[in-house]
Amino acid sequence: MYYILYNPKSNSGKTAKQIVEFAKKLEKKGNRCELVNLLTLTDYDTIRSNVKEDDLIVIAGGDGTLHRVVNTKQFQTLNNKIYMYRCGRGNDFARDHKGKFFEITELVKNLPIVKINGKEEFFLNGLGVGIDALTCEKQMQNYLIGKKESYFKIAFKAFFNFKPFDLNITIDGKEYNFAKVWFFVIQNGKYFGGGMKVSPNSCRLDDKLEFVVVHKVGFKKLLCIFPLIFLGKHTIAKKYVKFITGKNFIAKPNYDILQVDGEVEKLATSLEVTRF
Repeated sequence: MYYILYNPKSNSGKTAKQIVEFAKKLEKKGNRCELVNLLTLTDYDTIRSNVKEDDLIVIAGGDGTLHRVVNTKQFQTLNNKIYMYRCGRGNDFARDHKGKFFEITELVKNLPIVKINGKEEFFLNGLGVGIDALTCEKQMQNYLIGKKESYFKIAFKAFFNFKPFDLNITIDGKEYNFAKVWFFVIQNGKYFGGGMKVSPNSCRLDDKLEFVVVHKVGFKKLLCIFPLIFLGKHTIAKKYVKFITGKNFIAKPNYDILQVDGEVEKLATSLEVTRF
């Protein structure tokens, strides 16, 4: 049995149509499928009590749907094989894989945790503060009104009015201070912003995360560096872009919003990230 978990509103409703076709293909091969609408699902224990050892769980959608599912306690107790069917709006998690349907069992276990304002949650790709978070916030506003605009275009326009901030961060017990920060991210995966290779050395299956910060760079030079992120070539700008790997990060940025897997949240004072 395939249990296919999906959000019918994902990708402007396109996900629901794709899932029906996907299920039909599986059934033609002799498989049984059950579609599970995440918007009407109130008790994940229902799934846990029904699934058998050889049943497969399929999460259909993009980063937002995947983030929501892995942050349920019931999901974390499942011992079944987990698959992803890529059909969402944001697919940075899926960019490490070929095709639309692939296994992710090992990738969604022992995930890093971020603690924000006393609340803990798992994340898959990464989190960011600064231009990155501001861009994600604007993307969500556009999505709600049906306006299509690329991450790069939104970020480019945001640069003109953005005021860089100061950052104090402790990484594995060592303190760092950065002035005039445009943005920083703490990454479990390579990508953010719909395909920008911000952390080219990240590996989901290792026990480390990568901190990337862009700071002390003038506006004109920043406009030259930013496009390089698409290919992961911003590593050459060593004077302005810093990479540090670690397992524990405690950050106190002078900025009040952040994004976690593309979902925007308010930041009161500080955040802590841990990779076990």
